[in-house]
Amino acid sequence: MRTDQVTDSHELLVEWIRNEFAAEQGAGFPRLKRIPDTRVIRFLDHFATLNAGEQSDLIAILADWSAHKFSRKAMLPATNERFKQATAFQNVTGGIRYTGVKLLAGLQKSAKLGGLPAWFQARGITGLAMQVPTPLARDMSDLVPVRLDTLGRQVKAAFARRFAASERMFEPSFRQYRGRHGRVSLTITVRYRGDLLNAQLHYSVDVKDEETDTAIPGLIFEGVLGGVGLGLWNYLTRENTARSVSLLCDLVEYVAEVPQRLPKCG
Repeated sequence: MRTDQVTDSHELLVEWIRNEFAAEQGAGFPRLKRIPDTRVIRFLDHFATLNAGEQSDLIAILADWSAHKFSRKAMLPATNERFKQATAFQNVTGGIRYTGVKLLAGLQKSAKLGGLPAWFQARGITGLAMQVPTPLARDMSDLVPVRLDTLGRQVKAAFARRFAASERMFEPSFRQYRGRHGRVSLTITVRYRGDLLNAQLHYSVDVKDEETDTAIPGLIFEGVLGGVGLGLWNYLTRENTARSVSLLCDLVEYVAEVPQRLPKCG
């Protein structure tokens, strides 16, 4: 492929990703707002503080980074560095809002009189960081982590219903689900973790469009939209798990349709 063709293909992909982001943004981020991931929560809160020009600049960086996942253009170190700096979100950290629920539960046990609010406020964390993220929780009483065995059963049942997927365990914390969405075969890899510092669920999807023989590994909805999340879900509670698992199925369907919707390049 000629250099100009690679460039044109990359630019087509960048524009397609920008349009995907614009569709989600124009609808009020209905899917991103329901993803139980503090990185996504931080992104949305940071994005809301930017003016239109700043938002456009950030989207351009995200789209350029994400396009490399689909194009043959090698990612330059400078591109990756711009992405890392743009997604540091240092103005939105800590507190009840940006701390995973497993760690919150651990901190709650060690917090002295006054509980978590007093513990965070004593460390200078106030304001938005102390508000629970809706629609993931109604108030602090909802911040009870789901049991991993319960989460695993719900994911297995939902994938079986939606994708006729069978489950395979190849390590204690890893599950692989193989199923279909229309003409697309799916291999969904999920890692479940129960410790305080790691995400409760990490997912990625390998898709293969059997009609066009197009295969794309390691897709996640958050990644297509520019890496606003990494598929590391750490805000799964007893109360929000059922709807979060339903959302996960919706996101798997989205990425399953990506090969059919990508611009024709090259």
